[in-house]
Amino acid sequence: MTSVKDPVPNKPPVWKISAWRSMYPGMWSWVLQRLSALALIVLFPIHVMNPYIDSVRITMLLLVVWHSMHGIKVILTDFGFPDRHQRKLLWVLSAVGVAAFFWLAFMHKEYWRFMS
Repeated sequence: MTSVKDPVPNKPPVWKISAWRSMYPGMWSWVLQRLSALALIVLFPIHVMNPYIDSVRITMLLLVVWHSMHGIKVILTDFGFPDRHQRKLLWVLSAVGVAAFFWLAFMHKEYWRFMS
């Protein structure tokens, strides 16, 4: 007797663009959160060594806000946020992150001294 296995669909390799096109928005947010973590790891020592470079400060703020908003999404998902509302949660937290970034970066530029 031979066992018949269910055929596994062939997935395209990672380097093919068709593999990336089929990802859901939640997966894209996961990938971008991991990339923002790597960018923060690289950028943080530069920021510590040169804390008054405006481009580094604004990039750090952008990455921290992005990473934190999607971290909140992961926390809410882990605590049982309903699956049917995941996409809405992603877009709401992204909008809150954009608003928080612009509020912190441009409404309080006297405090942060961005683009002065």
